[in-house]
Amino acid sequence: MAQKTELPDIAKLNHFTEENLYTGSKTKDWEKGTVIRYKVWPDRENEKLIASCWAQDVCYEKAQDKEEREFPLTAEGVDAVRNWLMERYLQL
Repeated sequence: MAQKTELPDIAKLNHFTEENLYTGSKTKDWEKGTVIRYKVWPDRENEKLIASCWAQDVCYEKAQDKEEREFPLTAEGVDAVRNWLMERYLQL
């Protein structure tokens, strides 16, 4: 089966400027259970997006090896989050 390489789904900027968070996942191999899960939320006070991802099939609160990074709360920042998540996905 060919590997899917589409970028992970993520909300548009206005979703985050309205102070909403976004969660998602992208499966690389169903049989092996290889998955990346992620959560993105705004820090409006500091004009940042905070993105967290983990390679466990559990919710954010139960994940043990989360990787977190900050991005600008801009359209370019949303694109950077998406690209960062794709890099993490390709490293699985």
